[in-house]
Amino acid sequence: MGTLVMFAAMCAAPAVVFYGLDKGLSWLSSYDGKRPAAYAAPGLPRDHPSLQQLVADLQRLEDEYRRIEHSDLPAKVHRLQAVSMAYDDVLCECCGALGLPPPAERPLRSIDRLEAQLELARHGLTW
Repeated sequence: MGTLVMFAAMCAAPAVVFYGLDKGLSWLSSYDGKRPAAYAAPGLPRDHPSLQQLVADLQRLEDEYRRIEHSDLPAKVHRLQAVSMAYDDVLCECCGALGLPPPAERPLRSIDRLEAQLELARHGLTW
């Protein structure tokens, strides 16, 4: 029985070592020396995208929604749902960037989305 355990350990050891090396190297290659935002100190401000970047994201997501809507892609409903949720997130970030209260519920209902878009347009944001 002891030799069987020893044999299994010797067979598994290279796989475990290579798996660990793979994970370690991928971590090192993606490490940029910065702390992830989730681990930032509570009192420090987090990096927020600029308003121009948010507007560009809204335009890109609208275009993506239209592209998916007129396509024959598999899982079309799920893709549209995902793009809509991403659009809602960016819309709420735009509200926050302009100092407006973002809609509370997510995913946004159509009327809430339209009201948020109207408020942003009233404050001069166009996309």
